Amino acid sequence: MDSPLARLERHARERALEVALVERAGDGWSRLTWNELYRRVIDGAAGMIEAGVNPGQVVVLRVPTGARQVELELAVRVAGAVPLLLPEHMDPAEVGRLLDEVEVRLVVVDQESRLALLRQAALLDAQLFECDDRSWERLRAMGLDRRKRQPDLLAWVDRARSDAPSGAVLGLTREKSHAWLFRPESSGLLSDLRPDDVVLLTGEATDRFTTVVRDAHLGAGCLLAWVEGPDQLEAALAHVRPTHVLLDHTAARVLEDLVEAGTVDGAPWHETPREVLDATSAQVAGAKLASRARKLADEVVALAPWWGGRLRVLALDARVNRTVSALATTFGLRIGRVAHHPAVRLDLGAEHAVVAVPAPAAVEVAAATSLPRRGRGGAELDSAFSLTT
Repeated sequence: MDSPLARLERHARERALEVALVERAGDGWSRLTWNELYRRVIDGAAGMIEAGVNPGQVVVLRVPTGARQVELELAVRVAGAVPLLLPEHMDPAEVGRLLDEVEVRLVVVDQESRLALLRQAALLDAQLFECDDRSWERLRAMGLDRRKRQPDLLAWVDRARSDAPSGAVLGLTREKSHAWLFRPESSGLLSDLRPDDVVLLTGEATDRFTTVVRDAHLGAGCLLAWVEGPDQLEAALAHVRPTHVLLDHTAARVLEDLVEAGTVDGAPWHETPREVLDATSAQVAGAKLASRARKLADEVVALAPWWGGRLRVLALDARVNRTVSALATTFGLRIGRVAHHPAVRLDLGAEHAVVAVPAPAAVEVAAATSLPRRGRGGAELDSAFSLTT
């Protein structure tokens, strides 16, 4: 499989102005094209290298669901480092044990409160980066400057890490034993995604389901709209009109309730939605219905606009119940399946060696007291990006 950098370059070249990412922004929606995503990622990756991150080191990401998570995760991968995502429900003591076994170079958070999960980790050699909009822009500016001074930087990293896995690593809580680190893999529906597909995804960044979907999005070059909670699903359906809806286990379990309470153009799609859903399920199951029940089953067509108008595939990271199955049959939807491969314990410390990135060639300039100064030295992270004092 092509590297993340190669895939990004291909999409930026072939689909430059096509939308890559859509996310909720206040009362509206924001989007990034493939060209914009590519530029932000390569500058972010070079900025991390400029700040002292070397290929093979680990970067812990703790930022909200959405485009910033995608940007940072890809930037870490293009920089040759390993993105590590830790679920919020993990025991801090287990987190500390896991992180003490790997070489963490950078911890990225959007606010200091997200550091609570890491309070028992030593992180002696790690720097902390509070990634708000302004500091992310500054880091990308550092990366752009580094790429100007060293144009082959990311290509060198790509070659140096060509034989190493680059996918995100997750923490896995285990009931009767210590937590693991693992790299999620899957098969099934995601290999069929195409560039003209529009994918609507729900779930947290640290979920294995959303992680494999994000990687499939990078491979396919399709549009990805990503919302975290089920409460955002209806608005996203109306806005992006997806061809594929991929629901994590949380949203999948409440999909029937969401459909029952759904609205079309601001009004309930039916006066008695529960009765319509029950009648539809019975009809699809082949039950003998009275005339009123048959009439109710026919009225399920009023729900069709709720799905956005062009939905083809519905995939749930949970068991598909009778009602959802009946709706899929009625509307001609394919029930897709994402098969998770068994989690395999990962020893990040032994997986690959850390590689030092060559420094850019020195540029000689005439001495002048008026030249601007960067205000930093060495390979350490710029203090402007650190939470440490």
